[in-house]
Amino acid sequence: MPAVTPRAINPRLAGPWPTRLLTAAVLVGSCGAGLAYSQDPSHAIDAVGRASGFEVRGLELNGQNKTSISSIVATASLAPGASIFTVDAEGLRERVERLPWVERASVRKVLPGTVQLEIEEAEPYARWRTETGVKLIARDGTVLSDTVAREFLDLPLIAGQGANALAEDAVALLDANPLYQIRTQAAVLVGERRWDLVLDTGATVMLPEIDPSAALDRLADLEMKGAITMEPVIVDMRLADRTVIELDPKDANELYIAPEEEHRFEEPADLLAAAIAEARREDDPLAAAIREAMQ
Repeated sequence: MPAVTPRAINPRLAGPWPTRLLTAAVLVGSCGAGLAYSQDPSHAIDAVGRASGFEVRGLELNGQNKTSISSIVATASLAPGASIFTVDAEGLRERVERLPWVERASVRKVLPGTVQLEIEEAEPYARWRTETGVKLIARDGTVLSDTVAREFLDLPLIAGQGANALAEDAVALLDANPLYQIRTQAAVLVGERRWDLVLDTGATVMLPEIDPSAALDRLADLEMKGAITMEPVIVDMRLADRTVIELDPKDANELYIAPEEEHRFEEPADLLAAAIAEARREDDPLAAAIREAMQ
């Protein structure tokens, strides 16, 4: 427990705190006229509290784990020897709750001179890649740490401007689609409005802003007929009535799967294999372009 250096108590005022409380009441009463004319009565209250032995002598902390005691003590800014009556418990709570890991705090003043501070810390929720590195964030997007400890490397990774504020949406999307959850290396927020998923094969799945989960379901249905995302392709699922596969992202050659093809497609089973096979046709200009891109 961090201790605040005590001040010497007037021997006449030493004793059980109920007695000191009565003494303080008498002193306040005797100073009533002075308080009435004082511009800042808190100074008089502070003086009476200190004179009566109700000085802040200690700060008891409970619940902190990731938050350093030194940062809490510095944030609390309790003046050693100040009267406990003048401690602004609400202000103290608000200051402590602004610390990164602190989700909630409660403050209780225990006479004659102890301030109890109960802290609830946030749970790490995801990793957020930014231009300055990967940060650890809470569910509401608050940055808990500028570094990620090894114990949190399994948390979902998101990227993009503003992605921290929408981390809960990305995690919910992946939770609803376990097939892609286990294969997603990162969810990238594009234009602060929609997500791309980067899979373990290097494939990127571009999702629509509205109902991205339905787009993933549609992709899963397509992949039941043949793997699409087992190569580092870009799969554009932004439009509900079509799927576009970019075979080589660097050369931007695209394979368009029309809606009617999505529904009747059966053989060959692998869409990417079908595209490559089609690319071998000598008399097809699109095939030639794809073949060139694959070289």
